[in-house]
Amino acid sequence: MLIAHLSDLHLFAHRPETAHTRPDIALRVCQIVADLTELRPLPDLVLISGDVTDGGSEDDYALARSILEKLPMPFLLVPGNHDRRDTMRAAFSDRLDFAPGEHLNFRVSAAGGIIIGLDTTIPGKVEGALCQARLEWLAKALTGVDSPTFVMMHHPPFSTGHKQWDRTNLTAGGAELAALIEQAPGQVRLLCGHVHQPIHTIWHGAYAAIAGSPAFEYALDIGGSAEPHLVASTYTYWLHHLRPDTTFSVHPRQVNLERPG
Repeated sequence: MLIAHLSDLHLFAHRPETAHTRPDIALRVCQIVADLTELRPLPDLVLISGDVTDGGSEDDYALARSILEKLPMPFLLVPGNHDRRDTMRAAFSDRLDFAPGEHLNFRVSAAGGIIIGLDTTIPGKVEGALCQARLEWLAKALTGVDSPTFVMMHHPPFSTGHKQWDRTNLTAGGAELAALIEQAPGQVRLLCGHVHQPIHTIWHGAYAAIAGSPAFEYALDIGGSAEPHLVASTYTYWLHHLRPDTTFSVHPRQVNLERPG
Protein backbone atom coordinates (compact mmCIF):
# COMPACT_ATOMS: atom_id res chain seq x y z
CA MET A 1 0.00 0.00 0.00
CA LEU A 2 1.28 3.45 -0.94
CA ILE A 3 -0.16 6.44 0.94
CA ALA A 4 0.45 10.11 0.16
CA HIS A 5 0.23 12.40 3.20
CA LEU A 6 -0.62 16.07 2.62
CA SER A 7 -1.77 18.74 5.04
CA ASP A 8 -2.82 22.36 5.52
CA LEU A 9 -3.95 23.23 2.01
CA HIS A 10 -5.77 26.39 3.23
CA LEU A 11 -7.88 26.64 0.10
CA PHE A 12 -10.19 29.64 -0.17
CA ALA A 13 -12.71 30.68 -2.78
CA HIS A 14 -12.87 34.45 -2.26
CA ARG A 15 -10.47 35.80 0.37
CA PRO A 16 -8.18 34.10 2.88
CA GLU A 17 -8.81 33.97 6.61
CA THR A 18 -5.08 33.59 7.30
CA ALA A 19 -2.85 36.52 6.39
CA HIS A 20 0.12 34.35 5.34
CA THR A 21 -1.78 32.11 2.93
CA ARG A 22 -0.43 32.49 -0.58
CA PRO A 23 -3.00 34.08 -2.91
CA ASP A 24 -2.44 31.47 -5.63
CA ILE A 25 -2.92 28.48 -3.32
CA ALA A 26 -5.67 26.93 -5.50
CA LEU A 27 -3.32 26.89 -8.47
CA ARG A 28 -0.56 25.35 -6.35
CA VAL A 29 -2.78 22.62 -4.94
CA CYS A 30 -3.72 21.81 -8.54
CA GLN A 31 0.01 21.51 -9.19
CA ILE A 32 0.35 19.04 -6.30
CA VAL A 33 -2.63 17.04 -7.56
CA ALA A 34 -0.99 16.88 -10.99
CA ASP A 35 2.23 15.66 -9.38
CA LEU A 36 0.36 12.91 -7.55
CA THR A 37 -1.25 11.72 -10.77
CA GLU A 38 2.18 11.45 -12.41
CA LEU A 39 3.59 9.10 -9.77
CA ARG A 40 4.27 5.49 -10.74
CA PRO A 41 2.96 3.51 -9.11
CA LEU A 42 0.04 5.69 -8.19
CA PRO A 43 -0.67 6.05 -4.46
CA ASP A 44 -3.55 3.92 -3.23
CA LEU A 45 -4.78 6.73 -0.97
CA VAL A 46 -4.24 10.42 -0.32
CA LEU A 47 -4.60 11.52 3.31
CA ILE A 48 -5.02 15.21 4.21
CA SER A 49 -4.50 15.99 7.89
CA GLY A 50 -6.60 19.10 8.32
CA ASP A 51 -6.97 22.75 7.35
CA VAL A 52 -8.30 21.66 4.00
CA THR A 53 -9.77 25.14 3.68
CA ASP A 54 -8.78 28.49 5.10
CA GLY A 55 -12.23 29.64 6.19
CA GLY A 56 -14.58 26.67 6.08
CA SER A 57 -17.28 28.26 3.91
CA GLU A 58 -19.47 26.33 1.49
CA ASP A 59 -17.66 27.98 -1.40
CA ASP A 60 -14.28 27.07 0.09
CA TYR A 61 -15.27 23.40 0.25
CA ALA A 62 -16.77 23.48 -3.21
CA LEU A 63 -13.41 24.69 -4.50
CA ALA A 64 -11.52 22.08 -2.47
CA ARG A 65 -13.73 19.31 -3.74
CA SER A 66 -13.46 20.45 -7.36
CA ILE A 67 -9.66 20.25 -7.12
CA LEU A 68 -9.35 17.06 -5.07
CA GLU A 69 -11.79 15.16 -7.25
CA LYS A 70 -9.22 15.34 -10.04
CA LEU A 71 -7.23 12.74 -8.08
CA PRO A 72 -7.53 9.27 -9.64
CA MET A 73 -7.36 7.63 -6.21
CA PRO A 74 -9.53 8.03 -3.08
CA PHE A 75 -8.75 10.81 -0.64
CA LEU A 76 -9.57 11.04 3.07
CA LEU A 77 -9.46 14.13 5.26
CA VAL A 78 -9.93 15.36 8.81
CA PRO A 79 -10.75 18.89 10.00
CA GLY A 80 -8.20 21.42 11.18
CA ASN A 81 -8.74 24.59 13.18
CA HIS A 82 -9.53 26.57 9.99
CA ASP A 83 -12.15 24.07 8.86
CA ARG A 84 -15.79 24.05 9.97
CA ARG A 85 -17.46 20.80 10.94
CA ASP A 86 -20.93 21.47 9.55
CA THR A 87 -19.87 22.65 6.09
CA MET A 88 -17.10 20.06 5.88
CA ARG A 89 -19.51 17.25 6.73
CA ALA A 90 -22.00 18.51 4.16
CA ALA A 91 -19.29 18.77 1.48
CA PHE A 92 -17.80 15.30 1.92
CA SER A 93 -20.40 13.09 3.64
CA ASP A 94 -21.08 11.26 0.36
CA ARG A 95 -17.40 10.30 0.17
CA LEU A 96 -16.62 9.73 3.85
CA ASP A 97 -18.67 7.77 6.35
CA PHE A 98 -18.25 10.05 9.35
CA ALA A 99 -19.15 8.58 12.73
CA PRO A 100 -22.45 9.76 14.28
CA GLY A 101 -22.24 12.77 16.58
CA GLU A 102 -20.62 16.16 16.40
CA HIS A 103 -17.04 15.05 15.72
CA LEU A 104 -15.78 14.22 12.22
CA ASN A 105 -14.21 10.86 13.06
CA PHE A 106 -14.07 7.88 10.72
CA ARG A 107 -12.56 4.40 10.37
CA VAL A 108 -11.79 2.95 6.93
CA SER A 109 -10.33 -0.41 5.95
CA ALA A 110 -7.74 -0.10 3.22
CA ALA A 111 -5.59 -2.65 1.41
CA GLY A 112 -3.09 -3.76 4.02
CA GLY A 113 -4.23 -1.54 6.88
CA ILE A 114 -6.74 0.64 8.71
CA ILE A 115 -7.12 4.42 8.40
CA ILE A 116 -8.61 6.25 11.37
CA GLY A 117 -9.57 9.90 11.11
CA LEU A 118 -9.61 11.66 14.49
CA ASP A 119 -11.18 15.09 14.94
CA THR A 120 -8.99 17.13 17.33
CA THR A 121 -10.57 20.53 16.73
CA ILE A 122 -12.15 22.91 19.24
CA PRO A 123 -14.60 25.26 17.48
CA GLY A 124 -13.26 28.82 17.52
CA LYS A 125 -9.84 27.81 18.91
CA VAL A 126 -6.43 27.37 17.30
CA GLU A 127 -5.34 24.62 19.69
CA GLY A 128 -6.72 21.09 19.70
CA ALA A 129 -7.93 18.56 22.26
CA LEU A 130 -9.27 15.07 22.66
CA CYS A 131 -12.26 14.93 24.98
CA GLN A 132 -13.53 11.79 26.69
CA ALA A 133 -16.05 11.11 23.92
CA ARG A 134 -13.38 11.16 21.22
CA LEU A 135 -10.99 9.04 23.27
CA GLU A 136 -13.70 6.45 23.89
CA TRP A 137 -14.52 6.38 20.17
CA LEU A 138 -10.83 5.88 19.33
CA ALA A 139 -10.48 3.09 21.91
CA LYS A 140 -13.32 1.21 20.21
CA ALA A 141 -11.86 1.89 16.76
CA LEU A 142 -8.53 0.36 17.84
CA THR A 143 -10.01 -2.63 19.66
CA GLY A 144 -8.92 -5.93 18.15
CA VAL A 145 -7.07 -4.30 15.26
CA ASP A 146 -3.77 -6.13 14.72
CA SER A 147 -3.09 -4.78 11.22
CA PRO A 148 -1.04 -1.61 10.62
CA THR A 149 -3.12 1.44 11.51
CA PHE A 150 -2.71 5.07 10.47
CA VAL A 151 -4.33 7.58 12.85
CA MET A 152 -4.74 10.92 11.06
CA MET A 153 -5.25 14.01 13.24
CA HIS A 154 -4.59 17.70 12.74
CA HIS A 155 -2.93 18.71 16.02
CA PRO A 156 0.31 16.89 16.94
CA PRO A 157 0.28 15.39 20.44
CA PHE A 158 4.06 15.78 20.81
CA SER A 159 6.48 18.67 21.20
CA THR A 160 8.04 19.98 18.00
CA GLY A 161 10.51 22.47 19.49
CA HIS A 162 8.55 25.40 18.03
CA LYS A 163 7.30 27.36 21.02
CA GLN A 164 4.56 29.10 19.03
CA TRP A 165 3.16 25.84 17.69
CA ASP A 166 3.62 23.73 20.81
CA ARG A 167 1.31 26.12 22.68
CA THR A 168 -1.42 25.42 20.12
CA ASN A 169 -0.93 21.72 19.42
CA LEU A 170 -2.93 19.05 21.26
CA THR A 171 -3.48 20.60 24.69
CA ALA A 172 -5.66 17.89 26.28
CA GLY A 173 -5.98 14.13 25.92
CA GLY A 174 -2.37 13.48 24.97
CA ALA A 175 -1.60 11.14 27.86
CA GLU A 176 -4.74 9.12 27.20
CA LEU A 177 -3.88 8.95 23.49
CA ALA A 178 -0.38 7.69 24.33
CA ALA A 179 -1.85 4.94 26.51
CA LEU A 180 -4.18 3.82 23.71
CA ILE A 181 -1.28 3.67 21.26
CA GLU A 182 0.86 1.66 23.66
CA GLN A 183 -1.99 -0.80 24.30
CA ALA A 184 -2.99 -1.23 20.64
CA PRO A 185 -2.42 -4.79 19.39
CA GLY A 186 -1.13 -3.63 15.98
CA GLN A 187 1.32 -1.04 14.74
CA VAL A 188 -0.02 2.51 15.01
CA ARG A 189 1.35 5.44 13.03
CA LEU A 190 0.30 9.07 13.53
CA LEU A 191 -0.12 11.48 10.63
CA CYS A 192 -0.50 15.13 11.69
CA GLY A 193 -0.45 18.68 10.37
CA HIS A 194 -0.89 22.17 11.85
CA VAL A 195 2.81 23.03 12.26
CA HIS A 196 3.48 23.97 8.61
CA GLN A 197 6.80 22.16 8.57
CA PRO A 198 7.57 18.53 7.67
CA ILE A 199 8.78 16.60 10.73
CA HIS A 200 9.32 12.94 11.68
CA THR A 201 9.56 11.52 15.21
CA ILE A 202 8.87 8.49 17.38
CA TRP A 203 6.24 9.07 20.08
CA HIS A 204 5.49 6.40 22.68
CA GLY A 205 6.87 3.78 20.34
CA ALA A 206 4.82 4.92 17.36
CA TYR A 207 6.13 6.53 14.20
CA ALA A 208 4.67 10.02 13.76
CA ALA A 209 4.88 12.49 10.88
CA ILE A 210 3.81 16.07 10.31
CA ALA A 211 3.25 17.07 6.70
CA GLY A 212 4.22 20.50 5.46
CA SER A 213 1.89 23.10 4.01
CA PRO A 214 1.82 24.46 0.45
CA ALA A 215 0.07 27.60 1.74
CA PHE A 216 3.04 28.83 3.83
CA GLU A 217 5.82 27.28 5.90
CA TYR A 218 7.87 28.35 8.88
CA ALA A 219 11.63 28.25 9.20
CA LEU A 220 13.28 25.50 11.22
CA ASP A 221 13.72 26.59 14.83
CA ILE A 222 15.24 23.77 16.88
CA GLY A 223 15.02 24.75 20.52
CA GLY A 224 12.53 27.54 19.94
CA SER A 225 15.04 30.37 20.42
CA ALA A 226 14.07 32.54 17.45
CA GLU A 227 10.98 34.50 16.53
CA PRO A 228 8.90 32.48 14.04
CA HIS A 229 9.27 33.61 10.46
CA LEU A 230 8.19 32.35 7.09
CA VAL A 231 10.54 30.69 4.65
CA ALA A 232 10.31 30.02 0.92
CA SER A 233 11.01 26.35 0.33
CA THR A 234 10.20 23.52 -2.01
CA TYR A 235 6.99 21.87 -0.86
CA THR A 236 7.42 18.35 0.52
CA TYR A 237 4.75 15.73 1.02
CA TRP A 238 5.29 12.20 2.33
CA LEU A 239 4.85 8.87 0.58
CA HIS A 240 4.35 6.01 3.04
CA HIS A 241 5.11 2.62 1.51
CA LEU A 242 3.58 -0.20 3.55
CA ARG A 243 4.81 -3.61 2.40
CA PRO A 244 2.98 -6.96 2.78
CA ASP A 245 5.28 -8.01 5.64
CA THR A 246 4.15 -4.80 7.51
CA THR A 247 7.56 -3.13 7.16
CA PHE A 248 7.39 0.36 5.74
CA SER A 249 9.47 3.21 4.41
CA VAL A 250 8.72 6.93 4.10
CA HIS A 251 9.84 8.91 1.07
CA PRO A 252 9.81 12.71 0.66
CA ARG A 253 8.30 13.98 -2.57
CA GLN A 254 9.26 17.54 -3.46
CA VAL A 255 7.26 19.92 -5.62
CA ASN A 256 8.57 23.30 -6.74
CA LEU A 257 5.57 25.56 -6.25
CA GLU A 258 7.39 28.56 -7.69
CA ARG A 259 7.44 27.21 -11.25
CA PRO A 260 4.55 28.18 -13.53
CA GLY A 261 1.42 26.12 -12.82
